[in-house]
Amino acid sequence: MKSKFRFSVVAITALVCLPSMGSEGVVQAVQESAKDNNRISVCIHLAKSNEPTTKANAEAKKKSVEQVLAKLKIGDALMLRARGDVARRGLYGYPKDEGMALRMYERAQKSPEAGWNAALMLYQSATDGVNPQLAQRIVGLLNRSGASSFSSRGAVGAQSHYLAGLLKETGATGKVDEKQAFLHYRASARNAYIPGAYHYMRLLTQSLSKLSEGERAVALHEVRMMSNRWKWQSPEIMMLTGDLHASRWFPDEENFTAQYHWRLSKRMAARLGGVTETTDFEGAMRQRIKAMPADKEKRLEEAVEGGMKNATTTKHELEYSDLCMD
Repeated sequence: MKSKFRFSVVAITALVCLPSMGSEGVVQAVQESAKDNNRISVCIHLAKSNEPTTKANAEAKKKSVEQVLAKLKIGDALMLRARGDVARRGLYGYPKDEGMALRMYERAQKSPEAGWNAALMLYQSATDGVNPQLAQRIVGLLNRSGASSFSSRGAVGAQSHYLAGLLKETGATGKVDEKQAFLHYRASARNAYIPGAYHYMRLLTQSLSKLSEGERAVALHEVRMMSNRWKWQSPEIMMLTGDLHASRWFPDEENFTAQYHWRLSKRMAARLGGVTETTDFEGAMRQRIKAMPADKEKRLEEAVEGGMKNATTTKHELEYSDLCMD
């Protein structure tokens, strides 16, 4: 009790002292990082350079304009990326200009974020489908910028690998490359992007019978880990988990466990949505879900309703990596 009281006093004291006190260590760390990191300052300069001129801000605005022009002239990747964000979104009073945004992103060489933004712009512009020329351009941007390199991490890496995998698997570039698609999906999955994880698990499970016993054991271990982590957030991974039980890669009890996962998958999709990667999900459900004896039907219904308490789905729409905000 005494220890708990002491921690409460410390917390209250910290809150009370916020306006007037600051940790010297934190202040020093911020100052040191500011010397080497101008990520946010490029957005500030862009905003200031487009402000209405007044006597009070004339000198600061002039300096910001000079900073912007100088950095754009030398091809500074951060400034190019920031100028692309501003043009794409119409920030700080600048007009929206998607053409300029794309040019800025493409000029920001070796910036994974800018490469991803350019690739996503092109991908989303293809309302009638991605033709081979466009697909090759997208893949080229992801490659050159490093967004889809196998050392790429985080949200940009996860999404870039997913998109690259999709274009490679579908043959959008003019040639189907299942091996490269698989490698990209694997990188996406290991960066915790659920649509990428679904495709990785799907391709991996389709190949289990062709693997050696040792390889299969490793693959099944990873698939089980991913299933346990993500099936409650994805009707499609829940469906795939049912397939694994039905094919006896995972244990099953007279097809009960497979039916449980498939029915949960259907219920999740109906109540929560989240199906994005399967073209005929309803048809897939009709193929899988079969009537069971009355006693098992009752158990299944109770189990599925109980399982739905754990289920949640989130949208996994591809998102830009913005540096500048409103």
